[in-house]
Amino acid sequence: MSDAPTAPEPQDAPRSPFAGCLILIVMAVVVFVLITSAGYSLKKQTDAHKTFTETTANPAPIAETEGQEAAINSLINRLRHFDSEISSKRAAGISLTTQDLNLAIAHFETFKDFRGQLYFEKITPEHLAGIIHYQGNSTATLPSFVRSTLNIEVRENNLNGTFVGKPLLTDGKLILNMDSITPSIGEMPDEFFQSISRVLISGQLELELEENPEKEPALLTKLKKLTSLTLAEGQLTLGYAPDAAPPSAQLEANAMATKAKQLVALGAVIFILTMILLFIVLSRRKKAQSNHRVR
Repeated sequence: MSDAPTAPEPQDAPRSPFAGCLILIVMAVVVFVLITSAGYSLKKQTDAHKTFTETTANPAPIAETEGQEAAINSLINRLRHFDSEISSKRAAGISLTTQDLNLAIAHFETFKDFRGQLYFEKITPEHLAGIIHYQGNSTATLPSFVRSTLNIEVRENNLNGTFVGKPLLTDGKLILNMDSITPSIGEMPDEFFQSISRVLISGQLELELEENPEKEPALLTKLKKLTSLTLAEGQLTLGYAPDAAPPSAQLEANAMATKAKQLVALGAVIFILTMILLFIVLSRRKKAQSNHRVR
């Protein structure tokens, strides 16, 4: 008995080089689109900076410390007394004027990064106002072939102007939220304003804590104990009350989330009870109709 002939194994169809070429073409198109989009965004951004920044820096004034020893010593003594009261867990407050704020920037190393950037001129019950200087990125840092390809000129981008903002104390952080910034020339685009509208005044303390998590800066520890920040005509007042909790945006957000969950749960209960009541009413109506037909 002879063996049945074995069917030949099917051969793989030859691969077309067109598929590989198509993939490469698609990849090239995607890369080209991404590069073009990035170049367009960069060109648009650098052109926008020309409308509200200047090539010449005009730093905000720095308070003169020479000849102001009495004012500086007064500020230091008031801060020490305030610190002592907090350590003793006694209610206390310290009121600061624009002079105090500007001297604090000029004298204390913690606030050295704000020298030439912020200068306070006015305190009202609604806001703080003053002079601002912000040094934006220079186009000189861009590679020369990028500048030549996109026709971007080499220039410094200095924002010189004034600001109006509200201070915020939350979770041990001291923040200045800008309501508006008015450049000395032009008008600032909203997207750029949003990127610099939140100034972390206690940023240096946060940085020191990140670098050495085991040793929290003493001033940051005190900030976390403060329970209030208020504005009045000509004064910013920091307060401490031993029976009050420090303000916390996170706690407020958690409380709002809990309240929202409770409202959702209440809504669900009301919906279920409404449906049960509707079912009972419809059942009774149907029963009444059936009895009426029998009669």
